[in-house]
Amino acid sequence: MQENTNSSKLGDILNKNGGYITRRQVDQNGIQSWFLTDFVRKKKLEKLAAGFYAKPDWITDDFLVFQYKYPKFIFSYESALYLLNLTDSLPQTFEVTGPKNYRPFSPKENIAIIHTDYKKETYELGIAEVETNLGNKVLAYNAEKTVCDLIRRSEKIDSEIYTKALYNYSKLKNKNPSRLIEYAKIMGIQKKVYDTMMVVLNEL
Repeated sequence: MQENTNSSKLGDILNKNGGYITRRQVDQNGIQSWFLTDFVRKKKLEKLAAGFYAKPDWITDDFLVFQYKYPKFIFSYESALYLLNLTDSLPQTFEVTGPKNYRPFSPKENIAIIHTDYKKETYELGIAEVETNLGNKVLAYNAEKTVCDLIRRSEKIDSEIYTKALYNYSKLKNKNPSRLIEYAKIMGIQKKVYDTMMVVLNEL
């Protein structure tokens, strides 16, 4: 009876997710891991990462799988711009920000462009749940934090992407200028952000 109940729960999770299931979700529902192992075998699910399984016809969402594998990485810079629809250029590689001492793989593996934020306050600043183009939810910095990041490192950002991103932000209906300045103040770049955005707004 218990086996049928757990199998039903796992099926519900799989369907709700649209074709994938994770070990974390199973743990959160208080189901023993061996039930998942048996479920994966019976449903012929494919292993996409440790603890991440999907139906063979599931359209792989690379953003979702990557963040499942490396949960402390927050999509930032160009990856955040793409997820926030502030650029139409699909990044060639993931760009993420992680906390101090978080290096789950060797830089030589060239899996992603990694930024490290040594301050917990700014690492956690502006984290938002956003949808990928496949409709799955991942964590990325919101528009205001991303704009602040871009302006702070403006000399290292591709000029075309930088200019277009700021322009697109300025046209957002749900932009939050007061939050932008609040973030800039916390990050110690208030004047640079204010001056930059004034130039952008004057060019509209």
